[in-house]
Amino acid sequence: MPPQPPPRILAGGEHHPPPTSDSSPEHPFLSAHLLLPSPSPTPTDLSSPHLPLALAFSFLTQPSPLPRSLLVTLHAAGARFPAFYPAFASALLSLPFPLLLPHSRTRILLAVAELARAAAPGFAPLVVSLLRRVPFRGDARLLELLAEHAAFLADEEPQLLASAVFAFLRLLAKNRLAPFPSSFECKDCEECNNAKNLVECREKLVSFSIAVLRDHFKVCALMGRDLVRSLHDLMVVPEFQALWNGTMRDHAAEICRVGTPGWCTAVTISPEMETQLLFMMTSVKWGDQKRYQLWFVRKHLIVPGGEERIPDIIRFICCGYHPTNEIMQSGVIAAGRSLGRDSVMNIEPAMLLMVNSVSQYTEITNMLLEFLFLLIENYDVRRKEAIAQSVRRAFGVLVKKGVVPSLEPLIGCEKLSPLLRQKLVSFLSSTCPGTAEEVCGKTIDELSEFCHNDAQPASSSGGILSKCFLRTG
Repeated sequence: MPPQPPPRILAGGEHHPPPTSDSSPEHPFLSAHLLLPSPSPTPTDLSSPHLPLALAFSFLTQPSPLPRSLLVTLHAAGARFPAFYPAFASALLSLPFPLLLPHSRTRILLAVAELARAAAPGFAPLVVSLLRRVPFRGDARLLELLAEHAAFLADEEPQLLASAVFAFLRLLAKNRLAPFPSSFECKDCEECNNAKNLVECREKLVSFSIAVLRDHFKVCALMGRDLVRSLHDLMVVPEFQALWNGTMRDHAAEICRVGTPGWCTAVTISPEMETQLLFMMTSVKWGDQKRYQLWFVRKHLIVPGGEERIPDIIRFICCGYHPTNEIMQSGVIAAGRSLGRDSVMNIEPAMLLMVNSVSQYTEITNMLLEFLFLLIENYDVRRKEAIAQSVRRAFGVLVKKGVVPSLEPLIGCEKLSPLLRQKLVSFLSSTCPGTAEEVCGKTIDELSEFCHNDAQPASSSGGILSKCFLRTG
């Protein structure tokens, strides 16, 4: 009989090399497995540097049920050698998740469960990597795992537990207004299966999130003002409405003063997207970026649900990574370091977009200003004035830091909607005329001229923006 081909971890295809090829991600796993094929490793094998990869290969390829000998070997090696568990977790993390066969994906969740039960160091990055990919087939098991170990995670891995709540709150918010459609034309594609899976485990998602928010509120507060934002988006859900009217009523203002940490913005995109975005921002010279951008769009945006990723990508670029001055002068698109605190660079792109678009692409500036005022007036009516004050301070900081010399390009542009010009001037000068003069680069008398102009109706973008606001707010 001809020799049987080695079992696969990843889906094959003409664009993917076989596991025997050095260029295949499977090759190190297969090679290690061939070096340590014994189901009962010797004490020498337990200390082998090949054991993490070999054991990972066996975990991902063995038929069900999983042999008990593998679990014994896993925990024996982890107990004797502290570096084993992190190496095993890193081996699983190195595999390209989108290419994993369904059986291998299920086994990764089983491996995570074993690492969590052993409180093994190194399992947290593996869980976060999975959280950044929800929904995916099998993620209900991940939810059960997190619920089972919530108390342990709150004490030992609070950021991981907060990341889980953040990921599931966003998942619920995205799908609360778009239930899975019943259609005879629906195919058995991954997107449809993910949506069906979400409907099936929706109650479990709500129960898990509510339980963690009530029992470990201080841990959830680590996500800063995004906790308030996420819960505000879910106020139409009765369970979250009760939580909002109870616990959040007393803590919302305090939490809103805490900036969203960098790991929150990272959770919103997959690890593959982060790697590709960072490559473009750090390695691609300006002028050469178009083909990379087109490839990224085809890969991640021209797919079912791809449009919903655009705000997350923009937010990750603007708030998750900030370029240094040296990098900004180097000619690459952008680059930076991860920041978990508020910075003027979080809002700088929006300001520059409005100012630089107002003369030639006025509609963009009209839309951004109109949406900004919609948010101020309607997002949280009880705290409307606090939100307005924060926006005024943001305008002042942008001018003070030199992002723009003044707001005169906005209020002085006759192409801008007269109604929005009048509203912007009134908004800036309503509490502190002196600050308004400094920010706008004009005296109060000059500003008052704008306020007395006949207001014209805003652009037709209002209908679109209103729909967008209702969907997100």
